Amino acid sequence: MLALNRGQTRAEGGGIILDVREQPLEGGAVVRVAIANRGSRAVRLDSVRYNLRTGFSADTPARFFKHGYQSWSASYPVSVGTVAHRRDSAPPIVRLAHQSEVARPTEAPEGATSELFTIVESDASPERFFAGFLGAANQLTTITVKSPDWVSARSLLDGATLHPGQSCEVEPLASWHSGQGAARMAARWAAMLGESMAARVGATYQRGWCSWYHYFHAITEDALISNVRSLEEMRSEFPVEVVQLDDGYQAALGDWDRTNGKFPSGLKRIADTIRAAGLAAGLWTAPFLAARDSQIMRDHPDWFITDNDGAPQRAAYNPNWTLHEDKFAYALDPSEQAFAAHLEQLFRTIVHEFGYDYLKLDFLFAAGVEGLRHDPALTRAETLRRGLEAIRRGAGNGAFVLGCGCPLGPAVGIVDGMRIGPDVAPYWGAGGREPGTALAIDAIVARSFMHRRLWLNDPDCVMLRATETRLSTDEREALAWTVAVSGGMLLISDDMSLLNEESARLFRAVARIGSEVDRTCLDEPPLTATLMDSGDLKILSARTRDGFLHLLTNMSDRARNILLAEVLPAYAFAWTIELEGETNAAERLELPPHSARIIRTK
Repeated sequence: MLALNRGQTRAEGGGIILDVREQPLEGGAVVRVAIANRGSRAVRLDSVRYNLRTGFSADTPARFFKHGYQSWSASYPVSVGTVAHRRDSAPPIVRLAHQSEVARPTEAPEGATSELFTIVESDASPERFFAGFLGAANQLTTITVKSPDWVSARSLLDGATLHPGQSCEVEPLASWHSGQGAARMAARWAAMLGESMAARVGATYQRGWCSWYHYFHAITEDALISNVRSLEEMRSEFPVEVVQLDDGYQAALGDWDRTNGKFPSGLKRIADTIRAAGLAAGLWTAPFLAARDSQIMRDHPDWFITDNDGAPQRAAYNPNWTLHEDKFAYALDPSEQAFAAHLEQLFRTIVHEFGYDYLKLDFLFAAGVEGLRHDPALTRAETLRRGLEAIRRGAGNGAFVLGCGCPLGPAVGIVDGMRIGPDVAPYWGAGGREPGTALAIDAIVARSFMHRRLWLNDPDCVMLRATETRLSTDEREALAWTVAVSGGMLLISDDMSLLNEESARLFRAVARIGSEVDRTCLDEPPLTATLMDSGDLKILSARTRDGFLHLLTNMSDRARNILLAEVLPAYAFAWTIELEGETNAAERLELPPHSARIIRTK
């Protein structure tokens, strides 16, 4: 292990040279580290670690923002000093999906560890401290806050081999102090990361229909085409541009170019039907997973990440994915050149031969799981990115690529859109901690600052139907208004025969508000005033061309009576946005449980 004290710029030992450069940054600095092997033997690299002073007192209560690992992983404020986490006792396959390390080291417990970046605020200081990595293509990264006065950051090198004469760059680490709001600091970091990784932020505002949240695995060709016909006939009521077929069509998990018996026409003819209706065709895949009964696993057992015993690495469990008695899904290895070539050809076929130019790539964390890879010189982040790059080469620059279930950093610059929260559901979710729409709303608000900084945010589908659902009217509208003010992608996922004029009015209102917000997001993304607040009132504000839209969401089980002047910045005029139009806002706002309202201010 090599160590440098503050002020040192170089360390050497055992043939390994560590070079450190520090660059000034407004309010702080950026640290860049390079590692070179000048010895005669190959070495395996574990991690690079940084200890940063926050400037806060160790004795004053403080909070840090715990950012989640991948699309579905929660992000929320945590009291500094918290060590235990509910996932500590979860099965390894759960931790594998939601943590960059299945077993955290003792000095970096899950309860005190954030992924990619964090924000620390102390009760004794008007300023906040930010620490975050400005690259993510080469290593996964974590930041641990066990005490208010110190932050420990790590760049995970995963035992990658560095041969004699080789060198590698470590992801740059930025840190600074600021009196700005926490979400604005996060947006500054996202802009810096997006610029350094050439983020794809120029795609048009997306509106579409997805098969998942009504049909789930039971989707059939007849049901899909029926909805295509309805969307074609109801274009003025539900103006969408994309129809995306989700999970349930594939011959087997891993065999994405062949359909099962529920889709007798095959993928090309289905895409032709969608396109003939004047809609873009979209397709769901989980490109880094395969089940035991797939052709890819039978024909290419050597294409998988393996455990220490040489067996394929389990990455997910879903009985609906396979008829085999083994219900696990296994992680494919993009560091294997033959598999990377397969991915490139597969997506060239899906896009350019079959006609799908909207690609939803799901369960992408599988390529980043811990295990043995074919190329020991690659980190897990590099392996995941190599797979995504192969898909992009095959799909071409014209395809819209949406990431989901993805460790966020390595996908920047490759995907056009990214799911930024867990799945919505036709129910709210008890206690705010169980899976459901409430957790999805939390994530949309928390990660709103990423929109058009790193990609187009995908907040997941709006749930419109009033039947075959456990969501109340207030809960459906709370999700819809949150999606609207986030400016993110707008997809619906209902059987169109269940929707009525009220559903259409809500959809059109969300589309109108969402596109209004999205038009200004290259200048400033929506920002939440409650990023570091664990309370039940969520506030999300978006700039428009002539003012602001403010979303106030009551996540609690009790009604809230809110004095607007206490929660919103100074304003001259205020209106409440409703389906019927805009009305002058009262001084006090009554928010029922699980409800949201939009206030326009000038």
